[in-house]
Amino acid sequence: YFYQDNVASFLCTRIMQRFSFSNPSPRFVASCVEAFRTGYYTSGETTFGSGEYGSLEAMAASILLDKESTEGAIVSDPSHGSIREPMLKVTHLMRSMEYQTHIPTTLDGAPMQTTYSAKLWKIDEKIGQGPYEFPTVFSYFLPEYVPDSGPNLPAKLSSPESMVVTMPNVVNLLNGMFSLIKYGLSDCSSGFSIYPGFGGCSDNGLYERSYGHLFYEPTGVDDYEMAADLALLLTAGRLSEEHLNTIVAACSTEPDQPSKTRCWQQLIITTGEFHSTNPVTESGEDRDTETTGGNSTESYKAIVYFYLGGGLDSYNMLAPYSCAPINVYDRYRTIRGKSAIAEGVGLPLNRLLEIPANNTAQPCTSFGIHENLPALKSLYDQGKLNFIANAGLLAKPVNVDDYRGETPVQLFAHNAMTNEAKREDLADEFVGTGVGGRMADVLTQAGLTTNLFSIDGQQVVLTGVAGEGPSQFILSENGLSSFNANPSINNMDDVIKALNNDTTADSGFYAETWSSKLSESLSKQELLKQEVDATVVTTAFPGGSTSGEFEMVTRIMQTREARGSNRDMFFVEDGGYDTHSNVDASLINNFSRINGVIQAFVDELVVLGLWESTVVVQFSEFARTLDPNTGEGTDHGWGGNHFMFGGSVAGGKVLGQYPSDFVVGDTESIALSRGRMIPTTPWDAMWLGTAEWFGIPANSAAMDKVLPMHKNFPESLLYNETVLFNTASSSTPAFSQEGGSLFD
Repeated sequence: YFYQDNVASFLCTRIMQRFSFSNPSPRFVASCVEAFRTGYYTSGETTFGSGEYGSLEAMAASILLDKESTEGAIVSDPSHGSIREPMLKVTHLMRSMEYQTHIPTTLDGAPMQTTYSAKLWKIDEKIGQGPYEFPTVFSYFLPEYVPDSGPNLPAKLSSPESMVVTMPNVVNLLNGMFSLIKYGLSDCSSGFSIYPGFGGCSDNGLYERSYGHLFYEPTGVDDYEMAADLALLLTAGRLSEEHLNTIVAACSTEPDQPSKTRCWQQLIITTGEFHSTNPVTESGEDRDTETTGGNSTESYKAIVYFYLGGGLDSYNMLAPYSCAPINVYDRYRTIRGKSAIAEGVGLPLNRLLEIPANNTAQPCTSFGIHENLPALKSLYDQGKLNFIANAGLLAKPVNVDDYRGETPVQLFAHNAMTNEAKREDLADEFVGTGVGGRMADVLTQAGLTTNLFSIDGQQVVLTGVAGEGPSQFILSENGLSSFNANPSINNMDDVIKALNNDTTADSGFYAETWSSKLSESLSKQELLKQEVDATVVTTAFPGGSTSGEFEMVTRIMQTREARGSNRDMFFVEDGGYDTHSNVDASLINNFSRINGVIQAFVDELVVLGLWESTVVVQFSEFARTLDPNTGEGTDHGWGGNHFMFGGSVAGGKVLGQYPSDFVVGDTESIALSRGRMIPTTPWDAMWLGTAEWFGIPANSAAMDKVLPMHKNFPESLLYNETVLFNTASSSTPAFSQEGGSLFD
């Protein structure tokens, strides 16, 4: 693979992005590709490289010495540059401001250790990035990510680092850097470290509770020169004259020079010039971040998009059980590796929880749910959960003869399939948007107040068309932290907002993206935090990150009246499904975890009186090969099984079409090599009826926007609201009585 034609361009583009070129020009990339392939790069009279294919020396020189790296005029291009990675911003602050380990000498007791490495405690959980703490095999952000707001969106320009510029990450990053400046490296006011075992938190320049602090003292004859000295080191001279004057004036009331220095440092690190590689030109206008509530009397409804990341082996979530005249179960066990000497990875009948298909079109009269998902069986038996069999991302119906030409996506690839499954728009009719975001656009335009919440970072599924609907709230499983709880000056938050006001069209795109995200984050933070903090959850959730995400959903739901919300959509994710090895053990662990979470979530919805108002829809980027690999794992597939549940769901059915055969040459022409199944039901099938239940009119231009591909499928492959939901109002279910549970 090293000599494949795309290797050079792939590596050049990715490495350029890490050198702050989010969108390198085609000429720039071509120069790097040539250096990589020939092994040489010449700059002036100096030649770099070994002359061998793949020379990293030649490649690096072609990037660092190119005119796009060295010519100063390039900064006048507003699309040039990038947002800086959060970890680089932290280390930049520490290095440029001369962080040193320093234990206070005034402590009582025995001498203490005085040499410490920088203790950045769980930094990845605070700012979205940390050394060696990759959230997935695809690192911290996707190289092709386009932010959901700002000038990059209409220009279709990538900004990978924007993916981690979320409300909790922004607040935690600034809180941590403020703490580092004021208190040293400690736990004070959401600092980056842990309690060192001594001292208190005081912004007095003594750093009595820290492992070390910033030692740099700016030079200059007056406040302006000293602040400019800090700006030179922290923004490489990008800080505008207007911003510098604002910062100097804001900190002028501080009582002494060290206090002024700490004040200047804090304000400089909030600017777009620090957080990006761009200069900034302000428009002179305040940034509009007003959030208003709705006044509609429409009843409340919520969709929870539950994503199982990595590619779920869903043929072990829902397996054949009793099948005739074709014994699909035997075929399933055979393709899953059962032989005279091995059991394979398929599940024996005694590890399956049998459910009736309740669908005569299926090849089996009953199916089996994985033994570690009894919550799904309980919901199914009570008519509150449906499965959709052999579903997946499709642009139109296809088979083995035409699937490649008619499915414009990089099949079987995590990043492409994840992105497109959430977007549901393979023809790019609404570039950069997701199905949930478009749904919110339509509902907002119709007068329904709609909010979007991700409890797992920025998500394209919740991104709509810029200016047509709400932007998404980004929270962590722990809710929201206070921002700047102990400000150094009285009006500090107002000054920060002023430093990030609206910019001109020719101002740097990436600085503008930072400033718009910061302003939006602070506005949303103020709106939501007080309400969320006042909520009460009565059900005991089992613990863990996914459990925390679902618990946070129930807390946010409780704020619906304060927000005036008619419709909410939530994104939660559970990871660990990329089971290239030990698939059985992995699924036992994963399913046991989410089973308890689902039980707790449903029980809490019942307590809150929101069970009938909520539907959970589950997706994963793809299923996996039914044929296992040599490591008792399974590899990337396509079509698979997914589920939906809720109090209003007309459940107890296996919809879609479960395959009757899994090997190449099957009569349905949907089996590819190693049991990769072409989907026979599109994702649109579940989404159509769900969108209709949520308030999107069927057979309308609005539905065409929400699901631009659904017109490509016959009605027989789609499910409307009457198929998926009980549209008549229903009484309170018996299991919601005090002390009861749906799962008792």
